[in-house]
Amino acid sequence: MAGLLVALLWPALASGQPREVRRFDRTMELRWTAGRARVQLVFPEVFTERLRGRLSSGFTSRLLVTAQLVSRKDRTPLARGLQQVTIRYDIWDERYALRIESLAGRRNLKVKSMDEVVQACARIDGLALDTLPEAKLRQRSRVEVRIEVNPTSPEQRQKVRQYLANPDGARAQDSPRSFFGSFSKIFVNEKDFQADAVFIYRSQDFEPAP
Repeated sequence: MAGLLVALLWPALASGQPREVRRFDRTMELRWTAGRARVQLVFPEVFTERLRGRLSSGFTSRLLVTAQLVSRKDRTPLARGLQQVTIRYDIWDERYALRIESLAGRRNLKVKSMDEVVQACARIDGLALDTLPEAKLRQRSRVEVRIEVNPTSPEQRQKVRQYLANPDGARAQDSPRSFFGSFSKIFVNEKDFQADAVFIYRSQDFEPAP
């Protein structure tokens, strides 16, 4: 399951494509359940006036949220997870249709107001991170979260759908070690974005896993 996550490669931006990249230090909650890290974070600033206007006009928007636990010493990745949010305003029904997907499953909601959209979508609440092969969790760490607003790569969207639909089936095609080794750069190369905007969050330091 963990091996497939890093196949979600962020292609380099086309020349001249506009982008917005914002970075934040943010207090996060990290807890451990059955040996797996779970992260909690809220990020209301992602819902900018531009995004709110797009949604209110009836255009579908997506948020791709990727989170990783990294070594505090050298940023070696220790665990990773993702969540995808799809938001669409039905101008006839006058409601927002929300789809929130992760390896824990899919939730479909309908809400009336933008405030309710932000409340439901501008957060990860106990997002599970899959531990990487041979990761040494007994060290100080921190969490890094990247949120892409409306990723534009069709290949990336297809890989996200495949991963969320059948992570175990696709994992069998590659060994976890080769998979993580080949694509680990997607979490550290901050200039390779292809989205309307990107928000990057860095947590406080955490003590070693119990």
